[in-house]
Amino acid sequence: MTNQAPDVPPPLEANAYAPPTAPLREPPVLSTPDTTTPAQRIAGGLLIVNTVLLLIELAVRKNHPDPGVFSSPAALIGSALIDSLIGTSLLYRSRKLLPWAIVRVVIGLVAMTAQAAFKDPFLAGMQVLVCSSLLLLLLGDASKPRMAVGGAVFGVYALLRVLGLSAEITGTNPIAVFIWQARGDIESTPAGVVTGDASHYRLRAPSDRWRLRKPEAAKKDNALADRWISRPDLDAHVLVIAEKVPGMMVLPDALADAVIKNGKTTATAFEFVDRTPLRTHPENGRLVHTRSTTSGIEIESLTAVVATYERGYQILAFAPRQSFAQAEPELRAIVESFELPTDETPGLPADAEPLPPGKVTGVSTNYTLTPPSDAWALRKAEATQKDNPLADRWIVRPDKDAHVFVVAEHAPGAVVDLEKYADAVASSILERMHGTITSREPLRTDPKNARLLLVHAETEGMKLAYAYGLFARGDRAFQVIAFARTEVFASVKDELLEAIETFEMPPENTAASTKR
Repeated sequence: MTNQAPDVPPPLEANAYAPPTAPLREPPVLSTPDTTTPAQRIAGGLLIVNTVLLLIELAVRKNHPDPGVFSSPAALIGSALIDSLIGTSLLYRSRKLLPWAIVRVVIGLVAMTAQAAFKDPFLAGMQVLVCSSLLLLLLGDASKPRMAVGGAVFGVYALLRVLGLSAEITGTNPIAVFIWQARGDIESTPAGVVTGDASHYRLRAPSDRWRLRKPEAAKKDNALADRWISRPDLDAHVLVIAEKVPGMMVLPDALADAVIKNGKTTATAFEFVDRTPLRTHPENGRLVHTRSTTSGIEIESLTAVVATYERGYQILAFAPRQSFAQAEPELRAIVESFELPTDETPGLPADAEPLPPGKVTGVSTNYTLTPPSDAWALRKAEATQKDNPLADRWIVRPDKDAHVFVVAEHAPGAVVDLEKYADAVASSILERMHGTITSREPLRTDPKNARLLLVHAETEGMKLAYAYGLFARGDRAFQVIAFARTEVFASVKDELLEAIETFEMPPENTAASTKR
C-alpha cells in the first residue's frame, strides 16, 4: 500500500449544501407575444361579419325611427368602419388594436345596452349577446371551451339579426311574436274577440296570429289608443280611438274629413287612395284608404270611422307597405267586424228635452204631432226658433240625426187650396233649395186634405232626403217636414212617414183652433 506524501494536502471534504462557486444564469425574460391568439383572430372575423350585417341593414332599412346618440345612421356607419379596421387588424395577427377592440366592445356593452334598455329591451338583449360573445374571445388566451361558447353566442345573435333582415326585406318575420312577447308588448294568447275599454264596442280577430297589445305599450305608442291588436309576423296593426261628445251628433263624413286632414298634416308624404261607405255600417261609417310616410316609415292604411250620437270611433288598420297586400284581407275583416256598444244609454242633446206624455200639441194652434217612438225628443223653443223661425214644433231622434218640424200657416178669411199650396211649396223647393222632387202623391191617411212630396237636396255640402207632408183645410195650412241624411233616411223612413201620417190638423172651427 502506497502512503500519501506528507506534503500533499488532504482532500477537501465535499459539502452538498455549499453555495455554488459560479454565479447562476439569469432567468429568461417572458415577452408578450407579437401575434393574436386564435380566439382573438376569430373575434376579428366576427367583427367583420357584424359590420357586413350592419351595413346590409342600413341599406335595406327604409326607416330609422327615433335614432339615439349611438343608433343614428351616421353613428352606425362610423361604428362599422371602426369595427372593420379593428377586425382586419386582428385577422392579420396584429395586437396593436387589441386594447381598442376590448374598449370598443365594453363601451358597446355598457352605453348602447343602457340606451336601448328602456326603449327596446329586445335590442338591449341583442347588444348583450354580441358584446359578450366578443369579450369571451378577446380577453386573454381563450381556451377551446370558451371559444366554443363565444362562437355559439355570436351564432344566436347572427341568426336573429339575419331573421330581422329577412323580415325587413320580405315584410314577414316568423319569430316576431316571440320577440314582442320578450319585449312585454303583447299578451301571450290570441286576441279573439276584443271589447273596448272606454266604450264597450267589439272587434273580432280573424286568426290566432293576432295579439292584444298590453295597455301600457299601446298608450306609449299612441296615447289615444283604447284597444290595439297586432299581427307581429307582418307588423300589422289595428287600433281603436273612441271619443265621446255628450249631447251631440257625430257625422261620419265630417269625421272622415278630419282623419284625412290629420293624415296630411302629420305625414311627410301622403297619398289619398279612396273613400267608401263602410260595408258593415253604410249609414254611419266610412272607410278611408291612404298611403303615407311618417318618421321615415312607409305604411298603407285602412281607416274606418263610425259616427253615432255622442260617439265617434276611428278604427286604424295599417301595415308596412311591403306587407300590406298580405295583411289587407285580415285588416279589412277586423275593421268590418266592428260592433257598436249596446249597453250605453245616450243623453239628450243640450237643445232638447224629454217628450211630454202622449202627443205633442202645437204652439200657435191646436194641431197634434205624434212622435213615432220613445227614441224621439222635443227640441226647446229657443233652439227651434234659432234654426228655423217658421218652425212651430220640432222633434228629433238624436241617434239617427232625424228631424220632424211643423210650419203652421194661417190665412184668415180665405180658403187655402191644397193643390195651389203644394205647387207653391214645390216651387220653393226647386228655386230656393235647388232640390229634386222625386214624387208627389196624396197622403195615404188623408188623401183629401194632404199631399206627400219626397225630395232630395244638398244643404251646406250635406246630402239630405225629405218627406214633406202638406196639409190644407179652411184658412189653415201646414207643412210637416221630416228629413235625415240621405244615407240614413231609409232606416228611419217608416218613422218619418208615420209622424206625417198621424199628424192631426186642428178642428175646422177657426175660433177653436187658435191659441190665445
